[in-house]
This record gives sequence, structure tokens and C-alpha cells, in this order.
Amino acid sequence: MSTATLQRKNSSGKSEAVGSAHKGYAPDPETLRDVMKVLPKDALEQRVGFAFFTTFRVWAFTLLGLYLTSIAPWYLLPLTWVFFGTAATGLFVVAHDCAHQSFSKSRTLNEVVGTICMMPLMFPYCGWELTHNHHHQFANHLDKDHLWRPLKKEQLEKMSTFSKYVAYYMYGPLFFESSILHHAYHFLLPIVARRAKAKTGRSVVFALLGCAMTPYGISYLGPLWKLYWAPFLVFQFWLSTFTLFHHRNPRGAGWKEDKDWNKVYGSLFATVHVAFPSWIEYLTLDINWHLPHHASALIPWYNLRKCTHALMMAYGDRLCTDEFSWELWKEVTRECHMYDPVEGYKTMWA
Repeated sequence: MSTATLQRKNSSGKSEAVGSAHKGYAPDPETLRDVMKVLPKDALEQRVGFAFFTTFRVWAFTLLGLYLTSIAPWYLLPLTWVFFGTAATGLFVVAHDCAHQSFSKSRTLNEVVGTICMMPLMFPYCGWELTHNHHHQFANHLDKDHLWRPLKKEQLEKMSTFSKYVAYYMYGPLFFESSILHHAYHFLLPIVARRAKAKTGRSVVFALLGCAMTPYGISYLGPLWKLYWAPFLVFQFWLSTFTLFHHRNPRGAGWKEDKDWNKVYGSLFATVHVAFPSWIEYLTLDINWHLPHHASALIPWYNLRKCTHALMMAYGDRLCTDEFSWELWKEVTRECHMYDPVEGYKTMWA
């Protein structure tokens, strides 16, 4: 499938072609190997020492967030919760690199570091690795990608009014609560997964240890609702926000069904680069410089920025970009519940 067939909506709401070769830019890639050719030669280079330094830095900011929350007066708690929860999201990003084997070349070391970073977040590392790699395999595939896949028209037509209201809030204003349910699902993987049962079972054991040890230790510093559960919700908010806005955008190229989809389309042209405030990017290790990550999950976090710039230099406005804002928030949560390959996004009540 040529990327010249891609469509997206411009600022006036009209459809326009995306992916045709532009003068001065690289030709449309046929495979992800073609995409890798436009990236810097050291895109996949791993610096394990720097990766460990970053891991210690992330832990330091997370513990600083815990300390600030423990001493903050009540009127400053929302600020410390945001800082604490965002810093803790950095722990997840370290584990994210480990799961993609971009932290180091040692799969054992990656699992150890990733598991330790996910334990205080009560997340099964190996289970998440399994489901997340499925998302990478089928990004923006309307039939196979499980991550924030919008509804189809025929699905919506079969739903009761009650089910529509539930779907509206879980896909819309309360979308981060859906992330919590997805989080909990990973504890069931040793039972429901067809493969990797030993690995997923092992990761559940360590996650349960994290469930027991982390709240127990924090309880000595103060009430858990203040020092753990509120920052935990901030972490869940960012975890779901990042992935939602990368893969749903009213002006993005959108989702495609099997007959029209290929990996270049889903990974590069349908995935959206969303710019977040710099302090968020710093605490969460540039995870929102996301386009190169879908070109190759082996690219370490510290190479994402220069690889993103290389992609933009190569493909220009064929790539989808946006900026995190209240307006984008309202658009995505109110208007992007259903997707039709021809008409694009529709609201729940269309």
C-alpha cells in the first residue's frame, strides 16, 4: 500500500492527502527499514552507563516527590502530587526501555531493572512487555491494536444506551480510569495468556510484592491516600494520556482495517507526535518524542529527540504533529470515540 493514499483532516476540517513525496524530502518508505535509513547512524547505540545514571536520577526525583508530599501543607498537595506522580512515571519509562531491550543488550539485566522500577507502581513487568509489544506489532490497526482502539460504527449501532454512556466516559472524560482497568488486566495474564505463562507469572509475583511492600513502607511517613494513592492516579493519568494522544487525533491520519493497513502506515504516518511541556518531558525521559520509537523500539530514550528531528527533516508534513493543550484534550475526549475508515472520527452520538 502506498502512503500516497493516506488521508487526514486539515485545520478547516477538510480531508487532504498525506504521504505523497514532497520536493526536497525523502521518498515514501516501503518498509520500516527504509525509515531507519534516514535516522542517525548511532540511533540504536546504547550507553548503559548513562542509562543507569538516568535510572538513579529518576529514583531520586521520585523519592524527592515523596518527601515533598510528606511535608507539604494541604494547599500545596496538588502541586506535590503532580510532581511526585510525574516523576514516578519516569520509573515506568525506564522499565519501558527495558522491555524493549533498549536499556542494555542483556535481557536478564533489562528484566531485573524493569521489574524493580515497576514494583512500586504495582505493575507486572513481563505481562506489560507482552501486551505492549502486541501494540507495536499492530499500531493503529482497527482490528488488531488493543491500545485505545476506537469503536466501529457497527459496534456502536449494537450498543444499548447504557453501554454508550459507559463507553463515552471510559473512552472520553474518564479515559485514564480505563488505563487502571488495563493495568489490572496484567495480573490475569498468567491465566489467560496463551504463551509466556512462566514469565508473566513471575512478574505478577514481584508486582504483588510491590503491592505489599510499597504501601507498607510509605505508611510510616503518613496516610496512604496522601502519599501513595493520589500520586498513583497522576501516574495513571500520564500513562494513559501519552498513549491516547499518540494514537488518536482528529487531524491525524487515523486507523485502518486489515486490507488497507501496513506497518509503515501504522507506525510512522498514523502515530502522532505530541509536544508536551518541557518539565514533563524531562521527568518522563522524552517518551513523547514517539515517532522514532515506532520506527524501532530498540532506539533508547536519549536518542529519540534527534531521531524525531531526522524524521521530520526526511518526511516533513507527511508526519502528524500536535501540541498538548486543553483544546486538544476536549477534542479527543469528546469527538474521537468511533472511527470510520472513510469518514474519520465520530462522536459517540453521531
